[in-house]
Amino acid sequence: MSTRESLASRETSLPKSAMASALSQSALARILSWPFPHKLVYLAGDLLAISLAHMLAVRIVVYFLQVPPSVLNPFGYYRFYIPFFAVILYLFDGYKSPELRRPEQELERSCKAVAVSFLGLVLFNFVVFRLEPFSRYMLASWFALALVLLLVSRFSLRAIYDALWKAGLGRRRALLLGSIAGVAAYEQMLSIQRHHGYELVGILLDAAEKFSSSKTFSSLPVLGSFDQWKKTLTVTGANVLIVAYPMVPKGGDWLREILRVCKELRVEVEFYWSVLATSNLSYDHDEFSGCFRFYAKPEWSLSLQRGVKRAIDLVFGVFGSAVTLLLTPVVWVLVNLEDRGPVFYDREFVGSDGKIHYYRKFRTMLKDADEILRRDAQLRARFVHRYKLEDDPRLLRVGRILRRYSLDEFPQFFSLLSGKLTFVGPRVISGDERQCYGANLAKLLSCKPGLTGFWQVTGRQTTTYEERVRMDMFYVERWSIWLDLVIIGKSFWKVVKAEGAY
Repeated sequence: MSTRESLASRETSLPKSAMASALSQSALARILSWPFPHKLVYLAGDLLAISLAHMLAVRIVVYFLQVPPSVLNPFGYYRFYIPFFAVILYLFDGYKSPELRRPEQELERSCKAVAVSFLGLVLFNFVVFRLEPFSRYMLASWFALALVLLLVSRFSLRAIYDALWKAGLGRRRALLLGSIAGVAAYEQMLSIQRHHGYELVGILLDAAEKFSSSKTFSSLPVLGSFDQWKKTLTVTGANVLIVAYPMVPKGGDWLREILRVCKELRVEVEFYWSVLATSNLSYDHDEFSGCFRFYAKPEWSLSLQRGVKRAIDLVFGVFGSAVTLLLTPVVWVLVNLEDRGPVFYDREFVGSDGKIHYYRKFRTMLKDADEILRRDAQLRARFVHRYKLEDDPRLLRVGRILRRYSLDEFPQFFSLLSGKLTFVGPRVISGDERQCYGANLAKLLSCKPGLTGFWQVTGRQTTTYEERVRMDMFYVERWSIWLDLVIIGKSFWKVVKAEGAY
């Protein structure tokens, strides 16, 4: 009899709904949720991307640059570089639980792995193949294509898996165990990121906490108390146990027992602690003591990233300002055909210094829109609820088109050049909205507000105001230039799809 079966035989059965849930997974869903096939798919995608990049680079150099094929690289070189790339990606943890990696981490590791791989090839060529012909155009073209195609491959796979997860396929079955506060914080963390990789089968609450069935804090069923975790784990068929507490409880015997039993059952254990979940720190594992050492990222790295961020602002600022100058006369005509008045609207916002500033947008509403809002108490009440109106009666017909494709935002690019705004940052808020952030206001103002950001590419107008606040805090706590690059890529996609805008 297996360990799982022996545990089940010593415990009473759970409700039939939990048992039915455990049996509902199809064979395909279980296979898709296994980590090993997931890694094989990523490996196959990487090798295909690198090989395709090499073939395209050869054709570009031969047919467009007229370089003879005999001087591109030694015969049979692909037998070396394909496994070399796979090894480098493996060393950069490219195949270590890719489903647990956030998009900006995927971007960072992929870019670094490709860069190190090509640097290694150049050094290897200089030492081993120094007498062989090599085309610099070939290496440069191959590097650029490999970087692009590898990112396309990996992010396409992420999109495919995300679609499967949303359809209920390939999810890891997970059982939540912990306090009410810990479980709620964990669910919020997954919710604001729109992560669907787990099939949460239910919750086991700490026996010391009082919970009334009439009080709803989660959409998941409460299957029992903390001391029933062995039985529940067995019956639900969960392959991940998530222990969620806002702070580490006193005493660690219970956690050692969980780790021991889960090791026997081949069940993975995740420990959620809100302090670590909100700290953007690097860490090392001390092999002597078993401790995890957390430390801030080096200042030179942060300074370099801030420099790149400012360079991005200037590039987008120059380009966007030029487009704004071209759009202004066209928008002026269209707006004035419907409602005569100025083409620009000065919108107030709270800067990182805590003071009120103004940026310009193309006017999309009636020229006396602010006065209408002040006079209409019912409309004002709807506006204060979310600081947005889905069916705003003040909106012009041409304004709906401008907003749908975010064309009204273009004059903001002038504020990028002046440094009042940044391209990617927390959401821009008005003076009245400061009260909605409470104790989080100081953290929000530690960054410049942005034209786009985590909220805009994750939920935009489909979110509640509380979710917007949490998304802003998520961005501030985890900022990196890699996160900004992911948001920029998603922003363009959202604008093209005109998703969530009104």
